[in-house]
Amino acid sequence: MYKQDLNIGVITATDPNDKTSWSGTLFRMNNALKEEFSTVISLGPVELSKFDYFVMYLRLKICKLFHKNFYKKKFNKEHNHIKSKYHSGFFDKAIQKHKIDVLFAPAASVEVAHLKTNIPICYFSDATVSVMVDYYDSFANFSDKSIKISNQIEQKAISKSTTQVFPSKWVFDIAQKDYDAQNPYLVKMGANIDKDPEEEDLIKKYDSTINILFVGVDWKRKGGDIVLETIDKLDKKGYNVKLTVVGCIPSQTHPKMEVIPFLNKNFKEDNLRFQELFKESHLFFMPTRAECFGIVFCEANAYGLPVITTDTGGVSSVVENGINGFILPLDAKSDEYFDVISNLISDTVMFKQIAETSREKYLKELNWKNWGKEMKKILTETYHIGQSINTKESQDFKS
Repeated sequence: MYKQDLNIGVITATDPNDKTSWSGTLFRMNNALKEEFSTVISLGPVELSKFDYFVMYLRLKICKLFHKNFYKKKFNKEHNHIKSKYHSGFFDKAIQKHKIDVLFAPAASVEVAHLKTNIPICYFSDATVSVMVDYYDSFANFSDKSIKISNQIEQKAISKSTTQVFPSKWVFDIAQKDYDAQNPYLVKMGANIDKDPEEEDLIKKYDSTINILFVGVDWKRKGGDIVLETIDKLDKKGYNVKLTVVGCIPSQTHPKMEVIPFLNKNFKEDNLRFQELFKESHLFFMPTRAECFGIVFCEANAYGLPVITTDTGGVSSVVENGINGFILPLDAKSDEYFDVISNLISDTVMFKQIAETSREKYLKELNWKNWGKEMKKILTETYHIGQSINTKESQDFKS
């Protein structure tokens, strides 16, 4: 396979080799880029001196207390100029140690905002500050001042970048509307799995217990209560179902539910167990209340599991009704989910057909190989745009 002869520097605040960082997304991105480029340099994670870290922490603590006492609201300690200047400063030094043609910055608005470089930047994000505020609980109750600062960070990162890549139509549109993204691209992400499941792993029996899988660390935000209500209705109506919950501890118990609180993909045994759960399951059910994309939906489709979920955020860029699952309105109740799942269980022909098209959707769109090939084109284009800009600036300077 021909690899592009460009040196790609990857900017990440956390360790891109850690499979638990951003659910393994940075790890998969890094590996996908290595398949397409001869040189990929991981510039992260951020490592500040003890003194710099202490001063940054102290300044952030003061801001937090000020906003709490003066505005009676929270301060966003992640997206702000204080943290950005320290992180950007770290990468300014890291960049100088290497010959880099293009910088790739996934989920790195804070790291890019105050960066001082002429190297063209490709910025990647599954969300913007404007969509996250009051959408995720972690972005709720910030002061207006803090929101303004966070938006400044987002704007600076997008304006500083040569190209911008987003995985869903939802954030692709918002980035242009709210931040005037000049060169946006839409490229869907893939499943965070080590290899494509084999065909024999997709063979399932539909005439016995139907295993339903739920994976998520936030039971409430991922719609766990709706899941449990639906399972209870299915059980009481005589459907032979079993629910497996992975990644959190539900607020209630149920005789048809098994709970696996945590699996660490960095550990071989946990990773193998994670794979087995998908192999053993027939259906993935997560009626999420808020979701930027949904990597786990890609993973479900890789194993031929149709996804039952909600039309919110960027989910509709992953799940298509009747193709790789069913996507219901945000206000849908457990009765509506019961109808969809019971109809699917009752119609084995349809169930098998959607399982097949779910797998096809994964192979065609929702995998990192496809993402890497698209990013190869975009990063190459980023390099050429950057070269043109630098040439023009040089000519203007000489004239």
